[in-house]
Amino acid sequence: MDILLFISQFIYRIRYRLIWGSMIVTGLVIYFTQFLPYSYSVRGSIYTGVSTQTSLDGTSVNYAAINSSFDNLINIGKSQQTLQEVSIRLLANALTYGMEWEDNHYIQGKHYRQLIEMTPREVLALVDRNDKNKTLENLKNYRKEDRHNFVYRMLNSHVAFYSLAALDGIQIRRADNSDILHISYTSADPGMTQQTVEFLIEELKKAYEILRFKATNDVIAYFEEQVRLTKNKLSSEEDRLMNYNVKEQVINYGEETKSLAGTRYEVDDRYEEAERTWEGAVALRKMLDKRMEIRAEIIRNNSSLLRELDNVKNLNQQIVEMEIFSKNGNEDNARRKEELAETEKRIKQISDSLNAFNFTKEGVGIENMVGEWLTACINEAKAKAELDVLKRRQQSIMEHYARMSPIGTQVSRMERAVGIAEDNYRIQLDGLAKAHMRLKNIEMSTSNLQVVAPPPYPLSDNGRNRTMYIIVAFVGSLLFIITYCLIIEVLDRTLRDAFRSKRLSGLPVMAAFNGISNLKYRGFLKVCNRMAAAYSCRRMNKYLRPGETSVINLFSIYPREGKSFLTKYFVEYWRKEGLVVRVVNHDIDFLTQEKNYTQAKSLNDFWVKNEAEETPDIVIVEYPAMQAAALPILALKEGDINLLIANAQRLWRDSDTTSLQPIKEALEGKPFMLYLNNADREVVESFTGELPPRLPIHSYISRLAQFGLTSQKPAIK
Repeated sequence: MDILLFISQFIYRIRYRLIWGSMIVTGLVIYFTQFLPYSYSVRGSIYTGVSTQTSLDGTSVNYAAINSSFDNLINIGKSQQTLQEVSIRLLANALTYGMEWEDNHYIQGKHYRQLIEMTPREVLALVDRNDKNKTLENLKNYRKEDRHNFVYRMLNSHVAFYSLAALDGIQIRRADNSDILHISYTSADPGMTQQTVEFLIEELKKAYEILRFKATNDVIAYFEEQVRLTKNKLSSEEDRLMNYNVKEQVINYGEETKSLAGTRYEVDDRYEEAERTWEGAVALRKMLDKRMEIRAEIIRNNSSLLRELDNVKNLNQQIVEMEIFSKNGNEDNARRKEELAETEKRIKQISDSLNAFNFTKEGVGIENMVGEWLTACINEAKAKAELDVLKRRQQSIMEHYARMSPIGTQVSRMERAVGIAEDNYRIQLDGLAKAHMRLKNIEMSTSNLQVVAPPPYPLSDNGRNRTMYIIVAFVGSLLFIITYCLIIEVLDRTLRDAFRSKRLSGLPVMAAFNGISNLKYRGFLKVCNRMAAAYSCRRMNKYLRPGETSVINLFSIYPREGKSFLTKYFVEYWRKEGLVVRVVNHDIDFLTQEKNYTQAKSLNDFWVKNEAEETPDIVIVEYPAMQAAALPILALKEGDINLLIANAQRLWRDSDTTSLQPIKEALEGKPFMLYLNNADREVVESFTGELPPRLPIHSYISRLAQFGLTSQKPAIK
């Protein structure tokens, strides 16, 4: 409640500043707001279809993309390029259809006159009153980036209706989470306001379509060029691979190498088998040679037999070659096999004719042995022929290996290059297809920009909001004055009232005195001062010693703080109560420059009572100001009451605290209080209660300031 009481008293104290300050500010606002211009507001709405748009690829709703689309629409509408187009169209319409002394649907007469006054003749010559499109085209051709150019200067100045600064007041916002964009604008001309919103919607649709399609068309053109380049690259790599295959006589490298490897393993197996057959035939023949000895020599030397054996060898070699190297020689092989069989028969006949002995020396039948020997010779010849053929075949295969190995590396490299080119080609084709898909999606979404609420022509103005301005001025002035005074209240170091004086000086405040400076209540000053003195004397009575002389010390920090003035009223009150009061004044009853004063330990050291005088009940000692002379601190301790008199309207300095500190330490435990002089009436009333004159309104406000919300007059029957 202390803070509430402080606030109420604070408001009560600054009541006149609040009343007169708020009245002056509000009166000025009332006067000047009568010259405020009229204003007209227009709002149009367009449907974007961004959040409900359909797409060809069936993708789900992307809320980040939706918010980005709305931000793009709003930023495009507020962009400098869009506002420039709107401004030039407004200027062209006003110059084409405006009339000096008549308001029309496009511009009011007074605004048209203002436009004509600022427009140079060279620009007026560009106006075609019958065709606004021609006027617009002329103005666009006339405009250039030059500060002397009228159109450019109007766009970048602060001219109403046409400048970018004026058009910056256009508001574009999304209606909640819907697909609707509200575009609103307020200006002083109804026709210009409606046209501004209308032109902005048209320019917004146009700019939005151009920007969205331009980006996508650029992407499509890029992918088309990339598709062309990658296709040429792919064709070049394919032609290079084809030419290399033709040059190296490769039809299918993979199948060919597979077939070659199979042939190699097949020939190796057959060579191994033929080698075993040949070695067996040679071993058998050599064994039979040893058994037959002379007979074998005769048979070997027989020319007919040798020819037939050579014939067997050749035929067998031809058969093996046809089997290995040729796949289409079946008929020739059959014929050679028949010849081979006939040759073998002839060899058999030759061997029969050469049989001269029936048995060998070991007793083995010669006929059978010759047959076996001839068979071994035939097998040897056949195996030898087969071995020769297979050896040549192995050599041919190894030559093919040597040729095909580097071909494989080159073919793999070229096929890899073709694959890379083909993948790149597919990627570019996919990008081109997606770009075309995006173009179609944009066409579907952009076509949804439709005007659902065209801007209407305003028939009435918004009012000039004078009432609102007046209320704001009144409330604002009150808040400003309260804030200003509160800052002063917190920062100010003037003593002024009991609360602040106690905070600054550290001394309790006994009471306050009006002084003589209050002109408003100058006829009641003495009455008020007597009441204040009576309150103070009644408070000091409890410190007086009955039957003994009580000493009251009055001193101040600075001269002319009102010690003698207060003493006069104190003496007057106590004498009315029958007390004997003696006033001891410096420079009259004692001198401050003497040693007995400076080093005094009691009042009797520098002042001696006259024996002829009556023994006083109260001695009021008025000391000099602390800034003018020293105080006998030991003598002050004998005082029953010590009062520091201070002017309530003066600043409490840090030096005052320093000067007072020794006295506070010396008088610790003694009654030592601060007495405010020349205080405001409200400060005095905080001690004495209501002072005369007691006006009803003053009494009521005073009770409210102290939260006497339901209090009544104290008098009762």
